[in-house]
Amino acid sequence: MSGHRTMIATGPGTVRRLCCGPTTTLDRGDIAMAALDDRWASVHGRVVPADALWRSVLQSLRCGDTGALLLYPSWWPSPRIDMVAAAATVLDDVELRPRSWLLERAASAGHTAVVEIAERLVAIAGGAVPRIGAPCAVADEVIERIDEIGCRTATIVIDVPSAVCGAPALAAMIGDRVRRCGGTTIEIDDARLARLASSASRSTAALSPSPPFAVEKTDDTRPRHRRPGRLAAAGVVLAATGPALATLADGGVTTGVAPAPAVLVEGRVAVSVPGDWLVRRVVAGPGSARVQVTSPSDPEAALHITQSAIADDTQSAVAEQLRRAIDAEPRGVFVDFDPDGVSAGRPAVRYREVRPSHHVRWTVLVDGPLRISIGCQSRPGGERAVGAACEQAVRTAHAVE
Repeated sequence: MSGHRTMIATGPGTVRRLCCGPTTTLDRGDIAMAALDDRWASVHGRVVPADALWRSVLQSLRCGDTGALLLYPSWWPSPRIDMVAAAATVLDDVELRPRSWLLERAASAGHTAVVEIAERLVAIAGGAVPRIGAPCAVADEVIERIDEIGCRTATIVIDVPSAVCGAPALAAMIGDRVRRCGGTTIEIDDARLARLASSASRSTAALSPSPPFAVEKTDDTRPRHRRPGRLAAAGVVLAATGPALATLADGGVTTGVAPAPAVLVEGRVAVSVPGDWLVRRVVAGPGSARVQVTSPSDPEAALHITQSAIADDTQSAVAEQLRRAIDAEPRGVFVDFDPDGVSAGRPAVRYREVRPSHHVRWTVLVDGPLRISIGCQSRPGGERAVGAACEQAVRTAHAVE
């Protein structure tokens, strides 16, 4: 082993070593990524625990003798980071950092923003843009997001991983639009990322505005994670960074400044929500387990987000299933059922839930093998209090890999 820290990129799409010459990608890394949200994985026809597979993959990629540094996509939800952190205990003296930490090193000092292209979304400081529709439309929305966070003339570092389908073409479109607006871009493909990693892996005291996520072992051998506070809320992660995320962590916003939207990633769903609303997971009480996002000014104004895997990915099948469930409930609780509705420009099943203190307007979307339900709660007659947040959530909700 050589005298440097092993640098490993976990995601997007695969697991690879970035140091020691050409990048190394293992087939088992692809399998590990596919099982990231599951308890079990199938390796060449054999079922194995997903956590054991992750430990084996990370151990096989070790090459340095001064510890390891693992990168993860900056928008990942905390359960995914926890899975990788637990597996990383097979490596001594290991740190986890968001992928943006390494990408930022490509730019000289100055105003910089990082754009990370993933299969289902494009993550940017303060939020993300779902990859829904034509790539040119996605690129236009990315530019709007860059304008919103005041980075029109900044250096935009664009992550272009080869494991993400369509990333080079989308990166080119984003770069062209940034330059037309007077900004500059730096595109980071796999080879350039490896060069950045080679430099960073030999520095044991690299400074960054993104604090590391250290992994320790306790006396009972279980991992203990020293995580920055920004990843600790309710088991979900809001994919916002820098000042916008600090605002979320502090529980408030600067007076007179509208909070930036944040992307909430829970399980296999990502959705944009107001950046200053309170996020919590609800597992008790009536209804399905869900994430609830509540207005700081009105406890009855809230979004409810649920998800479930489905065998039949057609809207008609989902509508029929929901109709049967509604028919089994007391009359008057669920009304205005529409199996062929449209919400925020998207086809959806729609209905309204009537409770004494509030009403919930439900929009049910189908995205591949996933059913995503967005409930928009408000006081009776007070739909305007949640209208903008509801439209934003429905428009952006999508499955993530």
